[in-house]
Amino acid sequence: MTETPKRTSAKSAAASNEKPELAESPDVRTAIITGLTFGPKVVQYAVVDGRGIFEGDIDLGTVEEIEKSTAAFHGGGAETGSVIPGSHLRWLSGTVPYEIDLAMPDQQRVQDAIAHWEANTVIQFVRRTPSNAASHPNFVRFIHGRGCFSAVGMRGGPQDISVGMGSQSGHGIHQIGHAMGLWHEQSREDRDSFVTIHWQNIRARLEHNFNQHVSDGDNVGPYDYGSIMHFEGRAFSRNGLETITSTNPNTAQLCQRLALSQGDRDAITSMYGSRQR
Repeated sequence: MTETPKRTSAKSAAASNEKPELAESPDVRTAIITGLTFGPKVVQYAVVDGRGIFEGDIDLGTVEEIEKSTAAFHGGGAETGSVIPGSHLRWLSGTVPYEIDLAMPDQQRVQDAIAHWEANTVIQFVRRTPSNAASHPNFVRFIHGRGCFSAVGMRGGPQDISVGMGSQSGHGIHQIGHAMGLWHEQSREDRDSFVTIHWQNIRARLEHNFNQHVSDGDNVGPYDYGSIMHFEGRAFSRNGLETITSTNPNTAQLCQRLALSQGDRDAITSMYGSRQR
């Protein structure tokens, strides 16, 4: 890429404490990424506070990191809920070492999110301390950033999960889902059979958040309208009208931020297994 990285003061819904998972920015860039099951592909991301944010809350890394990796593919051919395949992107034995930034207000919302995951899945969390840090080189660090974001899967070393302004425990559950390996539900390869994207209602230059998923994702189970990983109906709306609706008129629910759905739990079981009874 030829653009010079710059820090962007993003106009973010998160800044208004309304929609902390929908970070936006006028600075939209293109990157080339690779995955376990595909060659180089093109994605668009928003620059928010020097980081590349994909689909509103998925952290691709710093702009410098993204542009460095993209430069490695420069000149090469690129092709234009889901889970990440590949054991090296999953947490060993479903155990997640974690830290909580001491500056984070209302840490109980993080503890509540952790407790929900432990009660409903095989995933277990262990507090990382100075005495056990050497045994846990890969860990998540909960921070109070501007809005919510997380990388997808275990990335190695420290990785931030932001549960920021306007966030409740449900947002923390969602962000932990990303870190465990879950993408957004409406990014499934089969999504067009289940939802309609109303492009005319999406805010200008934010359409990239609804592009069909291009990552190394595997669809697990039937499409889940009630997944905690699903976009809400008016995500990135320019006029207050819905940007995503169900194709099934009998759909009872589209998106929620209360708890893991059965479909979410099944997806985690497919990756990490279930508890021995």
